[in-house]
Amino acid sequence: MKLIRFKVNTPEGFRSLQNGFEIYFLRDFDYQLAHNFNPNILAGRNGSGKSNVLEALANIFYHLDCMFNDYLPDGFLQDDENPTGFDNRSCVIDAFELEYFMDIPIELMDKAINELPEIPINQIKAKISITKKVGQIPVFKWLNRNEYSNKIELLGKKEIQLLLPKYILGYSSGENELLSLPFFKTRFLHFDEYADKLTHEEPFGFPPKSEGRLVYLDKDYSQAILLCNLLMQDKKMLIPFNEEVELEDLDEFRLIICLDKYLDLHNDILRDRKLISDEIYSRRNNQILLTHNLRDSIEILKKCATSFEIQSNEELFSEDKREYLILDYKVTQATKDAFGFYFTKDGKKDPLQLFQLFQILLELNAYVVSDEDKKRVYQSKNIFINHDIYPNPLEEDRIIRFKNLWIKKKGLSKPLFTKELSDGEHQFLHALGLSLLFKNESCLFLLDEPETHFNPNWKAKFISSIRNCFAIEESANMREMLITTHSPYLVSDSESKYVHVFVKDDETKEVTCSFPEFQTLGTSVNKITLRIFNKPDTIGTYANDKIEKLRKEFDESTDKQVFLCKVRKEIGESVESMLFINEIIDQIESK
Repeated sequence: MKLIRFKVNTPEGFRSLQNGFEIYFLRDFDYQLAHNFNPNILAGRNGSGKSNVLEALANIFYHLDCMFNDYLPDGFLQDDENPTGFDNRSCVIDAFELEYFMDIPIELMDKAINELPEIPINQIKAKISITKKVGQIPVFKWLNRNEYSNKIELLGKKEIQLLLPKYILGYSSGENELLSLPFFKTRFLHFDEYADKLTHEEPFGFPPKSEGRLVYLDKDYSQAILLCNLLMQDKKMLIPFNEEVELEDLDEFRLIICLDKYLDLHNDILRDRKLISDEIYSRRNNQILLTHNLRDSIEILKKCATSFEIQSNEELFSEDKREYLILDYKVTQATKDAFGFYFTKDGKKDPLQLFQLFQILLELNAYVVSDEDKKRVYQSKNIFINHDIYPNPLEEDRIIRFKNLWIKKKGLSKPLFTKELSDGEHQFLHALGLSLLFKNESCLFLLDEPETHFNPNWKAKFISSIRNCFAIEESANMREMLITTHSPYLVSDSESKYVHVFVKDDETKEVTCSFPEFQTLGTSVNKITLRIFNKPDTIGTYANDKIEKLRKEFDESTDKQVFLCKVRKEIGESVESMLFINEIIDQIESK
C-alpha cells in the first residue's frame, strides 16, 4: 500500500494533533511513483507531533481490523450484555480522513482486458478512501473502482479485506506505549483466535497464521527475526549484516517449547462427548495441549534439528509436571537447506513463514492472562495497560524460549553470544531484519526513531541500507514506510518530497507539517540541523558557553598572540571556534 493523505477531524484533536491537522504523503503529480519504495521521513523536535501520526494510523487500522476480521472473541463486541465492548462507531481517533493506494487483487478486476485503462501494469492501483465522522461507522470507498470493475453494489467484507494492507508493522526503539497499545490488543486477539479453534477442536490451518494484520516487533521478537533471516535468506540479502555488524553466520542455537500447558475444552465439545459415552473424564481428559494445533509445524522443527529430546520432571506424589521439547541446532548448510525445504511459498523458501510460526508460539504466552484482564485490555484506552497486564510468564513457563544463540563475527576466533552485541547492533539487525522478512508483502511500516542507538556512520547509512533490503529483489507490491527521527542524516538521504517537517507553535500549541523549502537530498547535516531542527549551533551548549567566556577574557587580555594559542589549545575545530579565532586574528592584524 502507499499512503496519500491523512487528516484529523476529531473536534478535540488527537494527542497533540489538533482538529484539521493534515499531512500529504504523496501528491497528485507524484502518483506515478507509488510503486517505488521511498520511506517517508517525519522530522521535528521533541513533542512536535510526528509520533502521533504513527499512533493515529495504528489505531485506525486496529479499528478496521476489528470491523472486518472474520474472527472476534465472544463478548468482544458491544451489545446489551456488554455495553463497554467494541463499537464500530467509536474509534480512539473518532473522526478522520484517510486515502491510500492499494494493489488491486486479480479477483476484483472483472472487466475485460480491452476495457481496462491503457496504462503500464505497474501503474494499476486502487485508490481507497476511508472517512469517519464522530460517532459513526467508517465509510470505506474504492474511488476508481469503475475503471477495473463493472460491479456497482457496495463493497462486501471479503472485498474490503483484500483492499486493506496485508500487514501493519510497528517498531519503536524507545518502547513507545502510545504506538504499541493497538498492537498489544491485537496480540490478545491472535491468542483468542488460536485458543478458540483449539478448545473447539478445530484446525488452525497450515502453515499457521493469525488473521489480524497488526504486528508489533519489539525486543521480544529480536531473536526470532535474527534467526529467520540468518537461516533462510540468501547471502546477498545479508550483505548489510555482514558489512555493518560484521556478522558472518549462525553457529548454533536451542529452542525450548513448553509441553505442559493445557486449555479446558469448550463445553460444547464436552457435552457432545458425554452424549456418546458415560465414561467419567479426568481433568486431563477435559483439556487439550496448548501447542496441539501447531503439532505439524513443531514436527518440522524437529526434522530440521540436529538433535531433540523431551525433558520431563514430574515430581513424586505431585500433580505438577514440567515437560519441555528441547531442540538443538548446530547450524550447517544442511540445517539451512532443511528449513528452506519445509518453509516454502510458491516453491521458494519463505523466512516469513518460519517467523509467523515463532510469532504464534510467542503470542501463546498470553495463556497466563485471565479472560477478565483481556477484556480490560480490549476496552482500555490507558496507554500503560501493557505494564499492568503483560502477557509474559516466568521464563520456565513460556511456551517458547530461544537459548544459547551463538553467532560468528569477523575477526573473532570463537562464536559470540548474541546478548553480547551492543544496543546499536541489536537495533540495526532488528530494523533491517524486519524489512527483509516483509519486503515482498503489502505492508505499512511504522518505525518510531529506529536509529536511536546508532553511531553516526550507521545513521548516515541507514536509509540506503533499508533501500537495499527492498531493492535486492524487486517486488510488485507497494510498500509504505514511515520513520520518525531526530537525525539529520536520515533527512539528508531523502528527497524533500518524502520529508515532512513538524513544528509546534510555542504559544498556540498548534502542530503544522510541511515539506522542506529546499532539496534535502545531499544537503549537509549542519544545514538540516539549522533549517529543520532549528539548531543553529554545531557544538554543544557547554562548548558554546566556553567560547563566550573566552571572548570576554580576550577583551581584557594584553598579549593577543598568547591568547590565540590558548584558544587553539582549549577549543577544538568547529564553525563557532573558527569564527572566534578569525575575530582574534583580525584584531591582531589591525594593530
